[in-house]
Amino acid sequence: MEMFLSEKLIDDVRDGQLELHCIAVCISQRLEAGVKLNGYGMLKINQVGTIYLEFICLEAVNLKSQTTSGFHTVYPDDPFDANQKLYLEAQTLHGDKVFAKDFSIQISVFNRQSPYRIHVYLNEIYFCNQDAQTQRSNNYMYIEMPGKAGMPANKMNTESNSYGGESSSWNETEIQMEETKVNIVNRHNRIEVRARGDFDPDDLYQAILFYIGLSSGILPQPYCSIKYRGGDGTMHFKSIRKGLIGKTIPAPITGAAVGDGFPSSHFAILSSMLEIKSDNPLRFNSAYSQWQRVWHAFQSENNIAVLTLSVAIEGLLNDVFIPALKRTIVDQGLEAAKAALIEQLIKIEGRDDHRNTLISSVERWGNIHAAKALGLLIDLGLVTKEEKRAWSDLRNSAAHPTYKEETEAGELRMRRRISTSLTLFYRLLLNIFSYTGPMYEFQVNEKPKFVIRPYVQLLE
Repeated sequence: MEMFLSEKLIDDVRDGQLELHCIAVCISQRLEAGVKLNGYGMLKINQVGTIYLEFICLEAVNLKSQTTSGFHTVYPDDPFDANQKLYLEAQTLHGDKVFAKDFSIQISVFNRQSPYRIHVYLNEIYFCNQDAQTQRSNNYMYIEMPGKAGMPANKMNTESNSYGGESSSWNETEIQMEETKVNIVNRHNRIEVRARGDFDPDDLYQAILFYIGLSSGILPQPYCSIKYRGGDGTMHFKSIRKGLIGKTIPAPITGAAVGDGFPSSHFAILSSMLEIKSDNPLRFNSAYSQWQRVWHAFQSENNIAVLTLSVAIEGLLNDVFIPALKRTIVDQGLEAAKAALIEQLIKIEGRDDHRNTLISSVERWGNIHAAKALGLLIDLGLVTKEEKRAWSDLRNSAAHPTYKEETEAGELRMRRRISTSLTLFYRLLLNIFSYTGPMYEFQVNEKPKFVIRPYVQLLE
């Protein structure tokens, strides 16, 4: 795809004005006797940010005769069966190939005879570019999304307007890692990210989104991403949810502070995220998914935020910290006693289910549950007694709800628990990425304190 056409396409997607004419479209399943639809259409974006294909079907093969959902036939039958996935391949007016996959279609019972029109809603579309003559010495990635990044800026840019005026602003963050340079730029209504160097584009893509979201309190929604590995490149355009643009949650770190070890400790989070994403993906995926749950919960009712925040803390403990504590804090005497007792229980005559129940009970002796884990982390200096108490109260109120008359004192008490638990959540999350700098401690009806605690190295 020519550079001019690429830039125009990005502008159209950003402005919600996409109208990409496709002279040939094929929607198919890659299985024997799978459905196949041929025709043409136009790719557009609706008012809420969803990419869709206005498809004119000229030929349909292997359509079912029965309906599976009211007056519609739905493909795929089973969305969890990988063999039934739908794939889209289209050719544009300019001769480019555009692809999509993992979507569904509905064909009305009244549209059995071609031609007919349907709307196909897509999570993303993408273009591929394999050009052996343009091999790059380094990988390259470009991401564009709505919002404003909250990282400390360390570069100034000058922009000129059509009237001949110029303006300068500190709107760019440049992060240099070992063999990779990442530039994050705040434009008027969007964030642009460029990365060059030796990196895995898929790993860095996820790390950058998490880093921007965590630092800024926004939910990153890239509507455009370009990834190059040597001469092989892909350009992706994604559907977004416009209703989430502008919504935020409190971020644990600031983009404005400078001082001892800052902002270098801030920038080091991205490097750590990338390293952990590669070496220990469970930790990264747990942290990222729990943060996303908390973000969405804070956009909904208070009770949902309470439940999600308390469970997210427990999720980080179960996935990351409890396994680490088990490796470092092991009572060898208890383990030897358990093994000896289990050996005796195996020899007991009786019903298998009774014997197995006894053995299972002994195996659980000394297990570290979430509350005990927080107690151990208090001893290590990572969390405070107040944070553990707030989480425990929050967890109990969410797990065992009872009717209580709403009062000002009760509301204040709940907000204090949420603020302190949010601090705890961020403290655990940032420790996963070896963050050594200052962070916010949230308070009710007051500005959060920006403090630094001694770093506790627990995770390998």
